[in-house]
Amino acid sequence: MGIKSLLRRLKRHFVIRVKEVSLPYEIKLIKEDRFRGQVAIVTGGSGVIGRAICYRLAAEGALVYVCGTNHERVSSVVNEINEAGFQARPLVSNILEEDSVGSAFRQVMNLSSKIDLLVCCAGGGAREKSCGLIEQDMDVIDSVLNLNLRGGILCTKEACKYMVSRERGKIIIISSTVGLQGMPAYSEYAAAKAGLMAFVKSIAMELGGKGIRINCVTPGIVQRGTIDERQMEQIKKTNWVNDYGKPEDISNMVAFLNSDEAMFITGQNFVVDGGRSLGLKNN
Repeated sequence: MGIKSLLRRLKRHFVIRVKEVSLPYEIKLIKEDRFRGQVAIVTGGSGVIGRAICYRLAAEGALVYVCGTNHERVSSVVNEINEAGFQARPLVSNILEEDSVGSAFRQVMNLSSKIDLLVCCAGGGAREKSCGLIEQDMDVIDSVLNLNLRGGILCTKEACKYMVSRERGKIIIISSTVGLQGMPAYSEYAAAKAGLMAFVKSIAMELGGKGIRINCVTPGIVQRGTIDERQMEQIKKTNWVNDYGKPEDISNMVAFLNSDEAMFITGQNFVVDGGRSLGLKNN
């Protein structure tokens, strides 16, 4: 049975198993084809969370441009989505470079004539270079700020050029609970993610009258790869619902904010973290 036949049979629920992820993506449809005819760009679309977002939007009918810097990784996601019977196209771009972003968005306009949704999912911390502020190199600080904050601003600016002319469009920025609460040795990452939250509020006020809705989705810890049972139990102890965050938890919120049900919502930050950021937890 093909995936589309299965979709018609189950109507509201089906599971897509994605390579390189130990847990399957579980997509629960609210309404079949509710995003049909929409054109979406997802930056960071080849990452774990970005990939889940791409799948979710495509599964509900959108044509999704999977945007990233690595052609092989982008193509892998595009191929998986297309093989499942949905629509995706590759969009290789470096969000650190204004010319690259401009060229990529013009490519989408030339091929599809519009941009209905932008999801800014590209980002990341200093990883193994993370350390206290005093010891941190300014090159690392600049890199993290540019990737997360400047990249999100640049992509939003470019998308808005095309959305304003149609007086419609939705933008969703993926932030982090580190931007809400801060974290030692991640000060530049916290600053960038907190900056995105303030940016969202400003653009919501600036362009709300022009038909553009912009919101922020803030994940907590999201399980990204293969982990053992002990690690899973440790993750569960970090939040108040004693569970673990899944990529589809984030894609579910993105799908809601892109739906007609969210038309009167803008400038808001939606925290998806099992309550982790609510307060101190003893165990």
